[in-house]
Amino acid sequence: MGGIQSVTLGDEEARRRGSQKSVLERKAPPTFDIAVEMAERQKWVVHEEVSDTIDLLLRGRQPSPQTRATDDEGNITITHEAPQPEPGKTRLKALPDSGGYSDSMQARGWRSTGRMKAVASSTNVRTLTPEQQSFERMLDESLGRTFDSMESESFPGPNGEELPLHVYPYGVSRQQLDQVIRTLNLPIHLTKDMDGADAVLALRSHVKNHAKLRHLAKTRQIPIHTVKSNNVPQIAIALRRLLNMEEPGLPSEAELSLIVRGDNEDEMEALEEARLAVEQIVIPKGQPVELLPRSSTVRKMQHELVEHYRLTSRSFGEEPNRRLRIYPA
Repeated sequence: MGGIQSVTLGDEEARRRGSQKSVLERKAPPTFDIAVEMAERQKWVVHEEVSDTIDLLLRGRQPSPQTRATDDEGNITITHEAPQPEPGKTRLKALPDSGGYSDSMQARGWRSTGRMKAVASSTNVRTLTPEQQSFERMLDESLGRTFDSMESESFPGPNGEELPLHVYPYGVSRQQLDQVIRTLNLPIHLTKDMDGADAVLALRSHVKNHAKLRHLAKTRQIPIHTVKSNNVPQIAIALRRLLNMEEPGLPSEAELSLIVRGDNEDEMEALEEARLAVEQIVIPKGQPVELLPRSSTVRKMQHELVEHYRLTSRSFGEEPNRRLRIYPA
């Protein structure tokens, strides 16, 4: 299940979740995406997303798993059971006059207005077609996450204000993202689930091979933005585009500080060599340039610097004479 750790939330995040500041969260992704429990001899409980099930349990809520049962003739019936509230923890009370609901703790989202009511579990089990099963699953998942994704009327939600922009990263290094956001002082907040996000930032290779991610984003009407590779320049460019910021033609001092690992003079000299080659030869004359041989670490920095200019570079040669070649656009 990925392990469990105690996390202290900031004031804003705690208000957004409607929870205490100290909460339990998963430490890592679960080993298996799907888990199946054998409840009875002819009845199975399927957790289609183990991570979602664990997250709901850690938040004190009951998941809504899929139940599959077979009859004497071998027919399979698929249902979703609505989670039952625990004794003493019922938060919604029916209003007999209006037919709506009142929340004993905090009015939240559609359910507080009476426009969306809790789905009562039905004892009438029916056989669903594959299309109906997909729709029922999507509907149940949406209802099960309403309290977590909708905001209180007292506090504006992530989609109710333009900034900061809430971004859900998928396949992109969170450490790199945090570094870029902090260094460039970008008004972006990273979320841990898609429900509270305004946009998804994903690695391009991951999106191509993950149809479920595209489907979830489409059903939630959340745009997906991609990055070609998991490095600082690509991430910085993608975040600027998310914010509709003008992309500078030349890298700023803050962006250069993301590339340089320290105060090493050799690193600074190598970056200056690459900068002069780009600005004085590659761009104005449209000619490729070969740089001096450098170590693999320094060449990586040069590659990142060249990417800021929207140019392509390749390493060639054998060590210790391996060097960079920069190509015009």
